[in-house]
Amino acid sequence: MSFLIRRNLPRAWAGWYDSFQRPPEDPIQWPWVHIGDGDKIFINDLEELVIPSNFVTANAGGASYEFEAFTPNWGIEFEFFWPVSGAIMQAIQIYLCESWAKVGALYQNMPVVRLFHEVAQHSIRVSEYPDALTPGSDLGTWNVPSMASSKQILRIWFDNDEFIRIWLNGNFVGSATLDPAYRAGPSRRCIRISNTTFTGYHIRWYNAYDRPSSIPPKEVWSSAFYDDFESGLATGWSQIGTNAAVASGSWGRNGSGTNGSVGLIRDSGVSSGLVRVEATTSDTMSVSADSGLVLCSNSAGNQGLSANIYAGKIYISRFSTVLSGNPPTFTDFSALTSGLAVAAGDKITFSVYNGLAWIEINGAPRLYAANVHAVVPATNTYAGLRVSRGSLSNSNSWADVRIFSGIS
Repeated sequence: MSFLIRRNLPRAWAGWYDSFQRPPEDPIQWPWVHIGDGDKIFINDLEELVIPSNFVTANAGGASYEFEAFTPNWGIEFEFFWPVSGAIMQAIQIYLCESWAKVGALYQNMPVVRLFHEVAQHSIRVSEYPDALTPGSDLGTWNVPSMASSKQILRIWFDNDEFIRIWLNGNFVGSATLDPAYRAGPSRRCIRISNTTFTGYHIRWYNAYDRPSSIPPKEVWSSAFYDDFESGLATGWSQIGTNAAVASGSWGRNGSGTNGSVGLIRDSGVSSGLVRVEATTSDTMSVSADSGLVLCSNSAGNQGLSANIYAGKIYISRFSTVLSGNPPTFTDFSALTSGLAVAAGDKITFSVYNGLAWIEINGAPRLYAANVHAVVPATNTYAGLRVSRGSLSNSNSWADVRIFSGIS
């Protein structure tokens, strides 16, 4: 079963659902094919797609599906049966890659979702593979309940072809932001599955589809407060720490002083978790001292979310000690540490909407994190800025700041 809404890109939406409710197919028929080595995939008399064991594969042989979503916001999900056992680590590799129908597809620079069986624990990982058999960076590893049961449903969602989120049986597992070279895109939104375990991997239905973006449009935001620091600090700010002040129309660290962080927060009045802060850098960014945008902080400034900014790196983190620490205790949700430049005059935005957080640089989303309110309450209403000094260097100052409330 499939659907198509609009035939003209970029507004085309499509979906494909395969229940495998047809007579056995051995060999498999279009739109599925077997790619590479190993025993061929087939549809059995229980109406399941079976991917046989290929533990010693030389080229990641397995199942591949032809169709792909049309837009950068898409998903796949399927139900599987995986009777895996044994004392040896075994894994299923789910490559997000070119369609088998694309002539000359090389299967390079692929995001890969891997399901791991270990003796005492099962896990799901997101990795970046430069080719089909070479694991590159692991972007996240999350332990999950045993997947060796009669029914599991895996869901993988992409936003903007670069932010990947995973659910197992409706429970959120984890998220990651792909490096630019590993992004999905047109002709790179298909699936290939390699079964490097000792048992068959059975898929009972498969669904691929376009979907609305989880990143809301600009129109959902309503400006609640603005300060350009031209007349000093406006009424209502609370500065957490010392050695920071307004100078020449910007708020930042002053003098050399000691290393450490300073926060500047105020009550946004937003307790829904739909909140956004936008600020402009006013001078050279530092490679060793970070600045930040703060959301969902408590009034004491010792619990909240922070977008931490260096000249070439950004992080989405939570802080669990006071913002005046040296440094505060940060726990990172996600990081982007390459292929990035932040300069004086750039506009940085940090947003949270329905538990999804992201950083924009000059209007372009660059880093994401999901499920942030599992550890930082949406009802924390304070928002603002942060500056720091470290390694004999001050971070950038901020030329202005605007706080928005979101419209649900």
